[in-house]
Amino acid sequence: MDQSLATHSFGDAVAAFRPFLLRLALLQLQDKALAEDVVQETLLAALAGEARFERRASLKTWLLSILKHKILDAIRARNRVLPLTPSGSAGEDEYDLTPFDALFDAQGYWAEPKDTWSDPETVAERTAFFNVLEACLTRLPERTSRAFLMREWLENEPDEICSLLQVTPGNLRILLYRARMQLRVCLDANWGKRT
Repeated sequence: MDQSLATHSFGDAVAAFRPFLLRLALLQLQDKALAEDVVQETLLAALAGEARFERRASLKTWLLSILKHKILDAIRARNRVLPLTPSGSAGEDEYDLTPFDALFDAQGYWAEPKDTWSDPETVAERTAFFNVLEACLTRLPERTSRAFLMREWLENEPDEICSLLQVTPGNLRILLYRARMQLRVCLDANWGKRT
């Protein structure tokens, strides 16, 4: 049973996730009022659907699933109503990639694989890992973080992400590569110390 449900009412347990959900919604939507609306809709849907929550997954996972669909709906609705404005130049998210070179050997393999990465299921089960991952995501440049979350969390297709962010497919691949590399460095520095 979810620990948060064991000691609180369902409504209190749901409300406790509001700050976390709001951070994710704000990162994706770039509009505080819209993010607050989406989170409010998520919380209301969760409260209305309490009977459908079968506790097979954690409450947090269930809420994230609801939020994901609300964010996608909001993005699609916003793009039908408001025209997209051009984003910054292609060099807006430029990095010095030199620190990444040290992570790889001459054949392109990881120079020092971490033991903490050898069993992904064990790592994924640790709540602390997700806290570190969330902190690492907030350190990414805004557009890079949005591209990564849209692809990996919201599971948008590349064409849809390119349209929403107004980037070329090549630029999207670069953004996703940079996000993955930055996250790897951040997780190696912060998660590896905790295990």
